[in-house]
Amino acid sequence: MAILVVLVGLLAAVAAGAVLLFTVGTVAAVVGVIAILALVGVALFVVQTIRTIALAALGIVLVAALGFGGLSAYQLYSALGNFDGEADAADPAALASATAKMDAAKAEAGFRVELTQEELGAVLQDALVSAEDNPIRRVDLTVVDGEDGEPGAIDFAVTFKNGSLSGDGRVGANLDAGELQIEVHEVSLGRLSLPGVATGAMEELIQTVLDLNDRLAESRADVQAVEIGSGRVLVVGTTGGGAVLTSGSLLSAIAQNAESLAGAVTPPAETVAAGTVNGTTAEGARYVVALGDSLAANVGVSAAAQGYVSRFHREVSERDGTTYGLRNFGISGETSGSLIRGGQLEEALSFIRANDVAYVIIDIGANDLLGHLGSGDCSESLQAPACQARLQPTLQTYRANLDRILRDLDGAADGATVVLLTTYNPFSLGFGGDLTLEVASNEATVALNAVAQEVAGTYGVLVADGATPLRGTTAATTLMLQSPPDIHPNAIGYSLLAQALLDALP
Repeated sequence: MAILVVLVGLLAAVAAGAVLLFTVGTVAAVVGVIAILALVGVALFVVQTIRTIALAALGIVLVAALGFGGLSAYQLYSALGNFDGEADAADPAALASATAKMDAAKAEAGFRVELTQEELGAVLQDALVSAEDNPIRRVDLTVVDGEDGEPGAIDFAVTFKNGSLSGDGRVGANLDAGELQIEVHEVSLGRLSLPGVATGAMEELIQTVLDLNDRLAESRADVQAVEIGSGRVLVVGTTGGGAVLTSGSLLSAIAQNAESLAGAVTPPAETVAAGTVNGTTAEGARYVVALGDSLAANVGVSAAAQGYVSRFHREVSERDGTTYGLRNFGISGETSGSLIRGGQLEEALSFIRANDVAYVIIDIGANDLLGHLGSGDCSESLQAPACQARLQPTLQTYRANLDRILRDLDGAADGATVVLLTTYNPFSLGFGGDLTLEVASNEATVALNAVAQEVAGTYGVLVADGATPLRGTTAATTLMLQSPPDIHPNAIGYSLLAQALLDALP
């Protein structure tokens, strides 16, 4: 009898614990298991009659738990394991509105997309219609405002294609180096409340159905902020393939003043000659390593030798009396977020750890900011609410990403001199009062560079002033007077950036 009590008791503890875990929660499951085991312990030391009663009670608990579990398993299988049937069609008007907003964002280097609760639901429902192996027929969304400083969330109600089971729960969103992560706070399917592992599975299902990060990757999107509340979801970020200049008033001002300005700004002299390496690699016993965006990637000039990286490499080789090798990892369109998650940083770190590196130079941040400055939201005033909704999260995200980048470089580049090149303002053409954005964008660039200066100081990274040499001269030092305007430096501009790096060296 005692052995039977122990056996039935252990089975009852496991079965009841599982039921409580999936219906009430972890605490209730632990309490229930302890109570059953305590009953088993007591039953071993009482008279035969009471032991028999205890055994009967344990048996009832076991049968009830197994019955409930079996029924729930059947319901789960019917709902989640059967993909037959069609998902409901998305609301056409809401879907068209959301699609138009997202398509417009793809064309801009800096985007700010605000989707209403209805539009977001239509996007999700359309994804359900297109998804393969999808058991869900419909999802209804409700945006929930955050309380006491907490971020907002989205409540969802799920209707499955098959079976009688329904589901509901709450999700939020967070960011990791520009990548959007869906976070499931709670999920219930019928009477089952899904804990840890099952919640993670639901997160994976949602990510797969929405295909969010794959969609973002297609347009090289870097999400800088997500705000949920007030019946909508606001997403701010940049796209690698978008147009930096999208403001009609800004483009008009440049076109109207380009001819008169072309001869009014005297181009500075090239103080640093072109490099000897007309490419991105050269072998050597010690190396100069470069990371960054299109500036490191030499966009704007016809030969890599004209870029600031090759110029800097030649100058320090001559100054130090050493023929340094070169590895330039720069990628056009890179943001502080994409540099981390896209592989450039890790590739550079691997090379730095495996080789003797004398200098590490990096420029990053322009693409985080400039797309927003050239947007319609910011064309009249950087203080406009819509513009500030772009700029403030940009600075916050840039700080976090840059801290991670410089921390990793500082840890890997032991003994190397690390220099961060700050961002110049391509809108600083010299129009003065004719273009109000020029003054305002200078202020925004100063704010970005102040963040760079502060973060660099934390890790003892040298800071090269890339902004001052081009201020008020970008009509002559960049390709801004071309049609269409191009923010990248010409050969003179790259010479000035190389000089800024050299000036920062001790």
